[in-house]
Amino acid sequence: MSEDVIRPRPVIDTALPDDVREELYRQAAGQEPRRTRDNGAPTSRALRLREGGVQLFGVAFTLVLALLTAGWYLGMVIASIGLVAYVGALLVRRNTDPVVRAAGGVVGAGTFATAPLWLFDLLPQDPPGGVPWLLFALLVGMVTADTLTSRDDPDDEDHRDRLVTPEDVSAADHELLVAVQRTIDQVTDARVELGSSDTLDTARGLAVLREEEWRIASLLTRQRELRRGFLRRWQQASSPRVLDVLRHQRAHLVAAREHVRDRVDQIVEYGRLVEESVLAHREWEQCQEALDAMDAYAALRAEASLMSVPSSEVRDLSGTAEAARRVRDDSVTRVLAAVSDLAELPEPAEDGRAGR
Repeated sequence: MSEDVIRPRPVIDTALPDDVREELYRQAAGQEPRRTRDNGAPTSRALRLREGGVQLFGVAFTLVLALLTAGWYLGMVIASIGLVAYVGALLVRRNTDPVVRAAGGVVGAGTFATAPLWLFDLLPQDPPGGVPWLLFALLVGMVTADTLTSRDDPDDEDHRDRLVTPEDVSAADHELLVAVQRTIDQVTDARVELGSSDTLDTARGLAVLREEEWRIASLLTRQRELRRGFLRRWQQASSPRVLDVLRHQRAHLVAAREHVRDRVDQIVEYGRLVEESVLAHREWEQCQEALDAMDAYAALRAEASLMSVPSSEVRDLSGTAEAARRVRDDSVTRVLAAVSDLAELPEPAEDGRAGR
């Protein structure tokens, strides 16, 4: 059987909240590895730089058009909206640096405080043309500070040690995880089929199985790392005495895998018993359904049994039909007799031969 056929699903620590587990599983199932720079730093900062540049270009382009077409008033509106919108995003985003968040709050509050000055014409009619650009400069500063100081967000990095992917487990051990996950699927299907008549307590069964799945996946991950170290030391062993020491490590690895297999076999046996229980439940439902419908079948038979008694009406109809048949038979007999009599009459002589 190929590896792709028995490739297990990602396993996530059951201690995490459900929403975090769902997000981690969705990201792990996507199989989209996070790209990094040559020095190993995440590319999220470079992505933020590009996004920030695009935002600043959009605001600057709109600001220039506003100043050229409508003057400083519309330019102030554009610059203020852009600055306040970005500051609002900084305040609600989780990965914003606290210092930048505080500075953004001050800048946003100052913008709101000074807005009435120009909104209600309290400023001179022709203020310096650089006032809108001053707001734009503040926006550039906020974008730059946020880009350089914000933390790398993906939540999966915070919980990477709580996630086991198929790549974290040796290919030879995939079948063990697959067997456990198949049992989980069996119990899930059984819970759906049993519905309200769940006598197996499949909810508790699924909780226990998922905990076992995580424990087994964690052990297999550790086993893979220890096996790698063992193989490296085995290949680099410089004497038979070193190999003798390493044989004890190999014995531990073999024993650990057997212990895990014993637990997997126990889980698989539970899955088999669940399937048998579901089959018995299905048989009970079908028998109960047949039993509930038995009265209708009995009533049908009882009503049909009346048909075995001869009907006087049908007998009268049969007598009438028999009499009609006899009348018609007599008529046919008379017609046949008349035809026979006509056939026995002498044939008339032909013209020209009558006088001879």
